[in-house]
Order: sequence, then structure tokens, then C-alpha cells
Amino acid sequence: MVASVLVIAKWVDWSALPDDRRSLFLFLAVLPLINALFDVVSYALTLSLIRRGPRSGLPFLWGLADLGLACGLLLGLGAVMVAVIHGLNLLAGVPFLDLPALFAGVEADPGAYVWLYLMLFSTLAPTLLHGMLSLLGVQGIWPRVLRRPVAGWVEAAPAGPLHALRASFSLSLVWALPLLALLGVLWLIWHYAQPALMAGLQLYLDGLVWIAATPVGAI
Repeated sequence: MVASVLVIAKWVDWSALPDDRRSLFLFLAVLPLINALFDVVSYALTLSLIRRGPRSGLPFLWGLADLGLACGLLLGLGAVMVAVIHGLNLLAGVPFLDLPALFAGVEADPGAYVWLYLMLFSTLAPTLLHGMLSLLGVQGIWPRVLRRPVAGWVEAAPAGPLHALRASFSLSLVWALPLLALLGVLWLIWHYAQPALMAGLQLYLDGLVWIAATPVGAI
């Protein structure tokens, strides 16, 4: 498939074809191949880490590891797509996609490029599902010495209304407090690290612009 794409890009007279034909070739023949490769890697990593989770004392940590790896794959996918499109533009002698105009549009009106974000963030789909699953292990933060009495109260709940109230209240705390703590940590990270995150995102976008303007032999 890759060899076929390169041959077609090289030998077809793309300058004689309208822009919509070039766009069809790019979005139906080239980009799906790249996206599929990263999707397969993302799914493989997620499935592997999901299997490790139940055997771990803190399974949600494997969900966080999966999230970190998925973010790395997302950044790699963006860089590879830009490099491939830039290479095809040079190989065909005409632009399949005007990358400088695309980046300028993203900076000027980010909301107009939802299609681009959906295509890139497809690699995060299995990771998000893994994250939801790993939240079931958040209650494992509690020491077992504190969880065992709660389990006993749950078993004794049918004995009377007070037993049921104690069991439901304590079980709610076991689940709610770790989730609230996790949300608090995420809020602190976003609140205090937001400038650094935005600076890193801008640096990444600058890197994509550099790739789009660099001769293929220098990438």
C-alpha cells in the first residue's frame, strides 16, 4: 500500500487534476494508512496494560501510564502526518494540502477544525476506555485494613436500617473520596501547570510548522 501510494504520487500528473481529486487521494488513501498504524499501536498498548491492571495493587496507575503513552503517540501521529503530507507535496510538485494555510487557520480559529481533532484523537479512544475501567481500581488506594470493616458492614446491611445506612455511607466514602482527590490533583496540575502546558503545545506547533517548511532530505 505504501509503495502504491508513492508510485501514484510520483507518476500521476496531479497538476492536471482539480483540488478535490487531490484531497480525495490524501484523505482516503494516505492519511487512513498512517492513522491506522498509530491506532493499532495504541490498541496494542492499551490491551497489554489492561491485562496488567487486575494483577496490580494500584491498577489505576496502569491507566495513567496508558494515558501518557497515548499522548506520546498522538504527538507522533501529528508529526508523521505533517511530514508525509509535506513529502507528497514536494514529490507531486503540487500541494495536496496547503500546510501553512492549515496552521494559520488553526491558530486563527481553532474551532473550525473539529474534523482534524477527531482524526488525530482517534488514537486516544482505547485509552479513554481504559481510563474509565481503571477508575474501578481507585478504591484500592484505601488500605485493606480500612476496607475490610466496610465489607463486613455491607454484609450486615440487611440486619436493619441503621446497618444499611452505615454500609451505604461508608461504601460511598470509599468510592467518592479517592475520585475527589484525583479530580483535585488534576485541577492543581491544570491550574499551576497550564502556562507550561500551553507553552509546550505552542512549541509542538512550531515544530510542525518547521517540518512543513523543511526539505524532505533534511527531515
